[in-house]
Amino acid sequence: MDLFAPETAPFAVALGLTLAIALIELASVLIGISASEAIDSVLPETDGPDFEIGPLSQFINWLSFGRLPALIVLILITTSFGLGGYVFQEAMRRVFGFALEPAIASVPAAIFALFATHHAGHALARVMPREETDAVSTADFIGRVATVFRGTASSGKPAEAKLTDIHGKIHYVLVEPDDHEQLFAQGSEVVLVRREGPVFRAIVRLKPVP
Repeated sequence: MDLFAPETAPFAVALGLTLAIALIELASVLIGISASEAIDSVLPETDGPDFEIGPLSQFINWLSFGRLPALIVLILITTSFGLGGYVFQEAMRRVFGFALEPAIASVPAAIFALFATHHAGHALARVMPREETDAVSTADFIGRVATVFRGTASSGKPAEAKLTDIHGKIHYVLVEPDDHEQLFAQGSEVVLVRREGPVFRAIVRLKPVP
């Protein structure tokens, strides 16, 4: 297959972007400035007080933003989209004797790119060394008190809550009652007892008797 054929144009552009991003990062490192760190510094933190929990934030985290430097995630996206598109069009050509229109072929390539980025990103995040900081892991949230501030939490229907870590930083989490018969109304103080995916199971905080 011609690498620069019209039916593979979006995928050639994606691989070109991959090369451009890699060259930018290499050049920035050589002059003592990391482009990846510069981009990460202006992106909102997924667990910060200004980042609202919701489908968008969960999707960004699912893609591995926050787990890996932003440029690495972008490279994973553009590379998997480009390679996936070429493989898909070549498969179409060999099986059916023709390639699809670029816009149509871009749909399965984009879906492949999202899932490839998710799995590759999570795998890389487990092996890449991280700088030692005063950041806390979400595992450290277990046992801490959170306050429900939006919605009512019930079994199968989490609500948003906020807590303060040992460094005084506010984090926003999704909570759901550990007891399926309980409800957490807005303003309830709860104790996080375990985590299931993006949701923390919690129990009502027992206040001391005066």
